[in-house]
Amino acid sequence: MSFMNIQLLIKLGAVIGSIGTISLIIFAIALLVFPVIKECSNNGTYKCTYLSQAPYPLNLLINPIILLTILIIISIGIAMIRSGKWYSNRKLSWQKNKNNF
Repeated sequence: MSFMNIQLLIKLGAVIGSIGTISLIIFAIALLVFPVIKECSNNGTYKCTYLSQAPYPLNLLINPIILLTILIIISIGIAMIRSGKWYSNRKLSWQKNKNNF
């Protein structure tokens, strides 16, 4: 990998992590602004459903799967940054040790 590819990987990881963070903030705001209602049936099963009072487009975002996806996006961005920096530091230390001999 060339140095430019490593820097591109680090920048792309930062962009992906930022997108995930912004999505998490939007998710949290939607949860705070539009409360979630718990409806339980009393027919012996005690099953409860949770419904958001958000309007239609935002109603789809209030979902545990969406939260899981957002957290995975953030972790992928962080992993890209960390792996790019690790590879960059490893390559620089290898070149530094090579020049010492």
